[in-house]
Amino acid sequence: MALKHKLMLGVISAMLGALLPGCTAHKHPSGVETTLANMAKDVVIPIEAGEKKNPLPETDEVLSQGRQVFLESCALCHGPDGRGETYIGLNMYPPAMDMTSPHVQHWSDAGLFWIIRNGVRLTGMPSWQSSISENDTWKLARFIHNLPRLDGASASTAVRPQAQAAAQPTQVELIKYGKTLYKQEGCFMCHRLYGKGGTVGPDLTTEGARGRTEPWLIGHFKNPPAYSPGSIMPPFKNLTEEQLKALTALLQNQKGPNN
Repeated sequence: MALKHKLMLGVISAMLGALLPGCTAHKHPSGVETTLANMAKDVVIPIEAGEKKNPLPETDEVLSQGRQVFLESCALCHGPDGRGETYIGLNMYPPAMDMTSPHVQHWSDAGLFWIIRNGVRLTGMPSWQSSISENDTWKLARFIHNLPRLDGASASTAVRPQAQAAAQPTQVELIKYGKTLYKQEGCFMCHRLYGKGGTVGPDLTTEGARGRTEPWLIGHFKNPPAYSPGSIMPPFKNLTEEQLKALTALLQNQKGPNN
């Protein structure tokens, strides 16, 4: 049976190899390409992995801890709600998978464990073996299988449980949440902050000293070229008003390298 899996993966790899020369990364993958890449995830999981059992119970504590790992390590591509609707996730080749989809949900905890630990060639899924412990990987598997029962709001704001209980989050909580979103949405790939990041966009280290108002910054997030003509920054239409306010609070707090 293991040989059959290897042969099938070889066939899929060859088919994708034949298709790739005629494709560019900026083009949306065809249905055939996406299907083949997703099939690679299905057949790559060894049979012995599927026979393992998750040693952790499905308790609120385990799900909460799995959620935290997901937000820190997975949400950048798959989104805080697991649906893959982030700028990076949508522009991957193939696009990052919707963790709430039947395709993903049919995998066992052991199957998810193997994929997270080993990654999958031909897709953007890396190996997390050196970054996420086995225990946390089992927690992730529990949480991923719980994602369809969560709405977007509870998934994306889960990193701040204390703020959920309050009617309005404090400024400190908003800034903390903004830091999480800054990583999740890939802002660091184009902008520098805290001495790290890309240089495609402006350095945000002193953004708060520019005097831009909350409405201006939120409007810029929604439609960058309307506020900065010629801007190549993508619109962040996938973010809620609270998330936009959190990012705005983070930027308004940046007034220098020693801030």
